[in-house]
Amino acid sequence: MRSGVAVGRWVTSLIASLLMLLVGPAASASGDARVRFAQTIPGAEAVQVEATAGGITQRIGRGVGYGEVGRYADVPAGNVTFELRAPGARAGVEQQLRNRARYTLVALAGGGDSLLVLRDGRAEGGRSRLRVVHAAPELGAVDVRLGDQRVAEGVGVGDVSGYTVVEPGAYALSVDNPQGGSTIAARGAVTLTAGTSSTAFVIGTAGEPVEAIVASDRMAAPRGAPATGLGGLADEDSHLLLALLAGFLAALAGAAGYVALTARSRRGGL
Repeated sequence: MRSGVAVGRWVTSLIASLLMLLVGPAASASGDARVRFAQTIPGAEAVQVEATAGGITQRIGRGVGYGEVGRYADVPAGNVTFELRAPGARAGVEQQLRNRARYTLVALAGGGDSLLVLRDGRAEGGRSRLRVVHAAPELGAVDVRLGDQRVAEGVGVGDVSGYTVVEPGAYALSVDNPQGGSTIAARGAVTLTAGTSSTAFVIGTAGEPVEAIVASDRMAAPRGAPATGLGGLADEDSHLLLALLAGFLAALAGAAGYVALTARSRRGGL
């Protein structure tokens, strides 16, 4: 009888401990999108972007200078207003953010500063994907080549190409003039890892050289279980992991109930 009660208490304590461990991941896995800021306005170092949701305002991308892409920050999912604040310019845009989705805010120059909101694509295991954002004012349409493969063709200022699948590896990237194919800018040693999606931003002019900067958008979750914590699953598939853990807890709860009922029946029979 005492052993049955002890087992019931042990199972109950185990359930309580697992629930405490789940509180943090469950809270972070729901209700938030991930947003980062890319500063592509030449000559504007003091650019800021603010996100307002539910009456609460937060800054996106602290200390992001020209030609830089900031880190992802958590922003509540739902209707969000983004505001671009730069010396002598101010622009805003509203966007419906989806839970657990990733977005990139691009500050654009030309005809009045503006803010572009892009949803970042998923990564695919074993493959690399690359898209192009043309953010160089005063520059006409461009082609972009990765090695010998053209990944964007005739992209205009403020336009975004779709993702192109490429073989993982290190490449030379060039920005070309569609008329005649002359190279406007080039850079080497662009490494694209298997299981990642990335964005190449064409920036420059207004006194700045034309160049391309590449930032990683996503990384596919590892096939095997991560060594510690939720690892790569925390961002994409944590809802599935939480569901499995919830089922496990339900099974433990059933076992605890069974042990308790068995102990009571034994006491009643004595």
